[in-house]
Amino acid sequence: RALVIEDSVVVRKSLSRVLVKLGFEVTEVTNGMDGLKELKESLFNLVLCDFLMPIMDGLDCIQQFRQWESANRHHIRQYIVGISAHASDKDIEAGLKVGMDEFRSKPVSFADLTELKDCKQFKRLSEELQTLQQNPCSAKRPKFG
Repeated sequence: RALVIEDSVVVRKSLSRVLVKLGFEVTEVTNGMDGLKELKESLFNLVLCDFLMPIMDGLDCIQQFRQWESANRHHIRQYIVGISAHASDKDIEAGLKVGMDEFRSKPVSFADLTELKDCKQFKRLSEELQTLQQNPCSAKRPKFG
């Protein structure tokens, strides 16, 4: 499963189409506040989060989520990739500091998404999620779709 947190409908739909081709079930939201809600309610194999959005930006969304995650879901760490067309090195550093695991410049290509799907961190999280889904004794299990 993948979550796309992106305010631009063109970028959001483009990312979703590629993710579906790569085998993901995709959830889309248009701002950081809705993204934060989804992150708290569900687990995803991959999260793509824009930096600049209305209502709540990506940095605030991820910072608040990581604080919530450490208090409420410390058994697993969500894999989050920051995306932006205009991020400076300082912006990227700020994203990593608040808890984004990686950064990709827009436009995010098919090759970028394939590379993310093939990385060790993604594979480890996917294995952990599969184990959680198969364990009926897990307390407070988040939904999987």
